Amino acid sequence: MSGFVKYKNDKTFKELNKPLNCDGGRHLIERLIHLFEVRNRVELSELIGVTPATLSTWTTRQTTPYELLIRIHLLTGWSMEYLCFGKGERGGNNEATESSNYKIRESSLTYHRSVLKVFTIKNGSLEPYEKFEATDNVIGHFKIKGNDHDLVIKDSDNLLFINSEENEGVSGKYLFSTNNRYQLGELKLLPDGNTYLLDGDEKYPITPEVTKIHGKVVSELKSV
Repeated sequence: MSGFVKYKNDKTFKELNKPLNCDGGRHLIERLIHLFEVRNRVELSELIGVTPATLSTWTTRQTTPYELLIRIHLLTGWSMEYLCFGKGERGGNNEATESSNYKIRESSLTYHRSVLKVFTIKNGSLEPYEKFEATDNVIGHFKIKGNDHDLVIKDSDNLLFINSEENEGVSGKYLFSTNNRYQLGELKLLPDGNTYLLDGDEKYPITPEVTKIHGKVVSELKSV
């Protein structure tokens, strides 16, 4: 019997043309965070080479990134069934499901990474919160340079990326300190040649001798 006849009459093979109901969006992202043992979406996005905005799009559109899952399968040996549906055994070759048995093979691709320092502002002081590595494409997405002077500020549940090279206070939200007390605020250079802190309908002049502008908020990662 030819292969054509064999598979043409196979009831199981007829499932080939039916769409798969794979997990996508939030469920898939949470599964990948668990599998890769990372702490949050920021770390996951950096690890798999997509932007955090892409993860947000996956959530809102319930997207299943099939090509990425195939690449993960080829690199790790984790089964496609588990990646797509959360069912079956995680690893290939009938391995057990304990996480200690799963080791990602070293990739032949190399990426330059920089360390971004995250701070919080408490009572006017900058307090270290955490550090995370990011590749150049992720750093470029957030419009910073990834140098030692760039900062990330955790404001509530959002991350604010500060470009230290934009420190003239022309227009926008900035990180600045007055008498060594840090805060975030809207600064604007007005036609009189002076920079002002805008607070609702009020404006307060910025004196360079007293206030230092450390950089501009050029990008924001909002929690989902």
